[in-house]
Amino acid sequence: MLRLNHRIFKFTVVVLCLAGLLLSAGCSKIPLGKSRDINKTWICDEEADSAMRRQDYDAGILLHQRFLEKEPENGFALYHLGYAYGQTGNHLKEVSCYEKAIGLGFQGERIYFNLGMAYGELNQGDKSIRAFRKALGIDPDSADNHFGLAMAYQRNSDDRFAEEEFLKATEIDPGHLDARLYLSMLYADMGDLQKARGQLRKILEIDPTNGIARQFLERIEKE
Repeated sequence: MLRLNHRIFKFTVVVLCLAGLLLSAGCSKIPLGKSRDINKTWICDEEADSAMRRQDYDAGILLHQRFLEKEPENGFALYHLGYAYGQTGNHLKEVSCYEKAIGLGFQGERIYFNLGMAYGELNQGDKSIRAFRKALGIDPDSADNHFGLAMAYQRNSDDRFAEEEFLKATEIDPGHLDARLYLSMLYADMGDLQKARGQLRKILEIDPTNGIARQFLERIEKE
């Protein structure tokens, strides 16, 4: 298929930026309280976690750092610290904390999902793909994990694999609007406006107030 013409491509970039605003904090995942894996149980600092709950991430960073001075091998606290760094835009430190936590034995689809998101922010596509595959190895029925892998493939310009993973996400969760929106942009960029329209119309069936989908649909229907 032909690639999307220049005028639609410019609009797609705008839609992608707007969609990114919806995805920023909502896609990352963080459990608070206790964490269990096969070998260990970690408990994080309550005051540090309280800062995270109120979304005071600067305080969350400081308090987790202090806690980790006393318990440097607490993988759960390192996960929380990485999450806090990610919320402040410091993805290099976010990745470093996640990798350290994993090295200490902290496992779970959430940390690999967040690691994949962070590597994506750093434009390290291959590492992002590997992380999402790890997440899917733990929970293959997660629509979010398939969605994350699809975005990683899309960043790597692997359109066929991206399409497959977006479709898997919507099969598992037909109401996964982010997956449908990004899939519509992928189809538009591939030049398949019929499929792009189909995804956008499905979004509007589910959520008639979705302004991003409506604007994008109106734009491509002019072509």
